[in-house]
Amino acid sequence: MRRLGLLLCLSVYLPTVTAAGVSFSVLASNATVLLGDSVTLPCWLSPNTDAEGMEVRWYRDYNSFNNPVLLYNGHQLQTATQMERYQNRTKLAPRDPNSSGLKQGDVSIRIERVELKDAGQYVCHVSSSEGYDRQHMFLRVEEIGAPPVVSLSLTEDDRVNVSCISTGWHPEPQLQWSLEGQRALQPGGLCLSQEPSGLFSVQSWVVRPSTESQWISCSVLLASRKEDLKEARVQMQISSLTAGSSRSSWLIAFIIALLAVIALATALLWIIKKKTAKEPPLGTPEEGTALLEKTPAMAYSENMKKHAVDIAVNADDAPTCLKVVKDGKLFRDKEEGTTTDFERCVVGNKNFSEGQHYWEVRLKMPNTPPKSSWWVGVVTESAMQTIRKQKSMPIAGLWCLCSDRDHGVHILSGSTYYVSVGCTPEILGIFLDHDNGRLSFYDTNLRRHLVTMKCCFAEKVCPLFNPGLGDTAPLEIVCLTKTNENEANEKS
Repeated sequence: MRRLGLLLCLSVYLPTVTAAGVSFSVLASNATVLLGDSVTLPCWLSPNTDAEGMEVRWYRDYNSFNNPVLLYNGHQLQTATQMERYQNRTKLAPRDPNSSGLKQGDVSIRIERVELKDAGQYVCHVSSSEGYDRQHMFLRVEEIGAPPVVSLSLTEDDRVNVSCISTGWHPEPQLQWSLEGQRALQPGGLCLSQEPSGLFSVQSWVVRPSTESQWISCSVLLASRKEDLKEARVQMQISSLTAGSSRSSWLIAFIIALLAVIALATALLWIIKKKTAKEPPLGTPEEGTALLEKTPAMAYSENMKKHAVDIAVNADDAPTCLKVVKDGKLFRDKEEGTTTDFERCVVGNKNFSEGQHYWEVRLKMPNTPPKSSWWVGVVTESAMQTIRKQKSMPIAGLWCLCSDRDHGVHILSGSTYYVSVGCTPEILGIFLDHDNGRLSFYDTNLRRHLVTMKCCFAEKVCPLFNPGLGDTAPLEIVCLTKTNENEANEKS
């Protein structure tokens, strides 16, 4: 179901203050919204009463009665005394698309680009010549943080300390450890801290035997949005380093220090070579990929479609294991023989060296299950050569969101981050900001930001697609350019 940016809680009717003789009551419901989205604060008159000639006043508390969030009076909005931070962000808006608004007694308001400080109590106050009534409601602002980052370190007694950290949550998140995704683990410690932005960070750790070979999962979530759980996994495969007596600790420390010196020297040589080289050689590790903490600027917006590009796949250039139809917009595996993931990769007919670009991919067709195996992202020309010639993962130059039956949705770019999306998006939106080195993915039906990768593009990049293997549904590139033209013609 398409998410409208609003999650209504059970209606809560608090004690009201009503002037004698008034012929209506004011009712309201609480609301929940993701940071940066828009939200409607529901408020209405019972019975349905025409409110066009009444005064509608929304304010935060009694001290701000004269500096309202929104004031409607004299058949128009009054902005002279409106709180400054709500200016150009609030308007009257029906809580139900079928409602006729004020005419039906619907005095709800809509707040655009919600901020953390918008959270809290609101008062809906409606007055007429007969009297007034008011009702309180609460707005809860939430934010889904970044996928957790898991790291390993050795303790003095040759055990493994597994630490997990995730940032950018609101309100305080929950953190859970599990072994092989089944047995819950008791954390050795848990630390919650609030960042200057008002968002929360959470950090935890567990200590495990060094001989353990199972994988450990760290999951972070909001209690109210369990479907938006973020997870990271790590395999316990360092027993060979830790087996032995405690005297191995100094040897491990020496090895780590030596590796750090080698890495530093390698980095310096790479920087020198990159400054002198016009194009990076095939397989040069040019990117430092990381996940960016979510900000309101990354939230889903229809404005991204202003940067829509018309992308297709050239059937003549596609691998022989793929079947390409519909003018290069729809393709799938031929179900003939066995192929590797890299053999099924194909690029679009566009390349980008600057600017902002947006396209969409359909992952679910009518009357068919959603795809469970797919890759979508961007790739450099040199990395694509590695994929085609060596049929293997390039050292650098590939940034993808992908899915498989064993691991679900995750990022493919040298680091493994798992992105819990509840279910596969029906339509996946991809926004490339080449100038700022960002690649973002969105669930367009739910209007939800999934993840943004920080990239370093040292050369041109092309859209990359992989329809996976064995799915009933094909992968389709959505024709956005034609859609936008049709919408413009309808409006004209």
